[in-house]
Amino acid sequence: MTVQASTSSGLTGNKPIGRDIFSGLVFLTLGLVLLALGVHAFEQYPVLWPFTADQLHWWHTLPLALTCIATWYQTRYPLAVYWIITGVLIIDMTMGVHLAVLLVWGNAVYNTARYTPGRMLRWSLVGIGLAIFVWIVALTGDLGRSVGGIFQVVVVAVISLWWGSEVRGGYERAEMERLKSLAARRREELERQELLRRQRADFAAQLHDTISSHLSTIALYTTGALDMPRQADKDRNVLAEIRHAALAALKDMRELIDVLRTFTTQDDHNQLVTHDPVSLDELLQRLRSAGLELSVTGKPVDSINRLEPAAARLVTQVVQEALTNAYKHGDGTASLDIVVDDDVMTCSIKNPMPSISIDQVSQTPTGLSGGFGLGSMAAAVDDLGGCFTAGVHSDKGHRFWTVSVELPVTPNHHGHAQTAGNNPKE
Repeated sequence: MTVQASTSSGLTGNKPIGRDIFSGLVFLTLGLVLLALGVHAFEQYPVLWPFTADQLHWWHTLPLALTCIATWYQTRYPLAVYWIITGVLIIDMTMGVHLAVLLVWGNAVYNTARYTPGRMLRWSLVGIGLAIFVWIVALTGDLGRSVGGIFQVVVVAVISLWWGSEVRGGYERAEMERLKSLAARRREELERQELLRRQRADFAAQLHDTISSHLSTIALYTTGALDMPRQADKDRNVLAEIRHAALAALKDMRELIDVLRTFTTQDDHNQLVTHDPVSLDELLQRLRSAGLELSVTGKPVDSINRLEPAAARLVTQVVQEALTNAYKHGDGTASLDIVVDDDVMTCSIKNPMPSISIDQVSQTPTGLSGGFGLGSMAAAVDDLGGCFTAGVHSDKGHRFWTVSVELPVTPNHHGHAQTAGNNPKE
């Protein structure tokens, strides 16, 4: 990843920053000390001015000062500063290159390699090196004499370029690691949000399973009581069943709310899905008490007990939904057939179709239903490796609405769930 100079240094505006000013002052002080100690320019470079090296000694202060001032902006404009300092270095060559100016130029090469984006741009400095080489040869007129001067410039340039590139590479690797860490944190956050979403969906499903069966029972009894003639004893029994269902709903709702209040971890989530639903035997008794004429074939309770707990709960929900719809939309009669053949349990609920049209029934709200529609049934059965069908069937000139579920006694694979015909109950 490319790290821009301004990003690396955290700068704003066009003013010089403190460390660049400090760097320029350090190089200026070092150069003045070298000049004061009598360190002369390199003898490999000829003097083009009509003065001796001793007479031009302190004149190196001028290019030294110019390069140090340019250094104040080396972090912000590394390439521009490099070109400026290179030009001053070439001018200083006409007086014989001084070590102080060459060190400032090496610092400019380092900053160019560190802060200038793009490998090709950094290595374009080789072209500048060739230009300086040609300039040195032109000044000396002797290739052998210029080897020493060229070697000095090349060594300074290569070391500075390598050092700056390594530092830049370290920053880029650190930035890549930072981005990887940021991406990992984002993935963790997305996974956490997905976990919360699934848990909320499970909470909603558990709330439905816990409350809807009781509310459906209440609606079932009240509807049956309203449809039947007044009978004091039977009405009191219905009211007692309604009260029992209401109290059970309140108890289950309190338990669910308590779990939600103390929910902190995924382990706590298991408390929600282990709630015991209404048993099949109790469900059939309630439906018969409400007035549904129900014929049962086989031993449904024994057959249900052979299933896994999740499959048993699902079959009970499907039976409740189908028989409730039969009571609401049918003629008050239904049949339930649950048998186990080898390793497959088959549950079939059948009731006569109403006299009104299918479209009319489809638009009639199912007040007694728990809201467990055909699509949800099919998906839930498929998740447990079973097969779900629902549709209209004709038998001896009569039409019946049939809901059928097939589940393995020991679920170990996913089956195929489908809905046949139109849905007049949903």
